[in-house]
Amino acid sequence: MGGNFEQICYSVKNMIANLTGMICDGAKPSCALKLSTGVSTAVLSAMLAIQHKYVTSVEGIIDDDVDRSIRNLAAIGSRGMDETDKFVLDIMTHKSC
Repeated sequence: MGGNFEQICYSVKNMIANLTGMICDGAKPSCALKLSTGVSTAVLSAMLAIQHKYVTSVEGIIDDDVDRSIRNLAAIGSRGMDETDKFVLDIMTHKSC
């Protein structure tokens, strides 16, 4: 879309803020839905960023530094989702079909 580095950083922050918390539930059809959500969110995030609209460090896990925002998201995915993964797996293995 022709954005500069600052606008690219805005877009990354918008993506992180918008999609943090999405979980994998191991179901293929819902994976496809999540993929389409990610794609549409990427376009929306870029469009907002081009207009200098973005989620600031006042909001949630977003930091002024885009690299820290990415690290915050990675920490949630690697450490913070351990219990969620176990809980989702428990639901999946104990439901009646």
